[in-house]
Amino acid sequence: MPSQRQIECFTLQFHRTAVDRLRVHPEYLVQAIGVLDRWEAQGASSAGQAYRDTWRNALQMGLPDVEKISCVDTDEAATLRSMSPLGFVLSEQERMHIRREAMAGV
Repeated sequence: MPSQRQIECFTLQFHRTAVDRLRVHPEYLVQAIGVLDRWEAQGASSAGQAYRDTWRNALQMGLPDVEKISCVDTDEAATLRSMSPLGFVLSEQERMHIRREAMAGV
């Protein structure tokens, strides 16, 4: 079972890679807002509303704000990454590669 630190390393690297992908595909920012909309339409917990609002605001402001909230190694960023609407940005293959690196590197 992965340690909490390994999980955090994975999510941090995932988001750094996802932000790089967003530089090439800025239209994914709009798709990520759609993910938040879908979660809320499906009855997402009110406990996570502040985090969804933070994501929505960053996505609306643009890539620098997304990078600022998700690509730093802080507790707040780790929490935001755990509720990220960017899961669709990378393929399963890319995700598994990042996961293997995170598990080996910690």
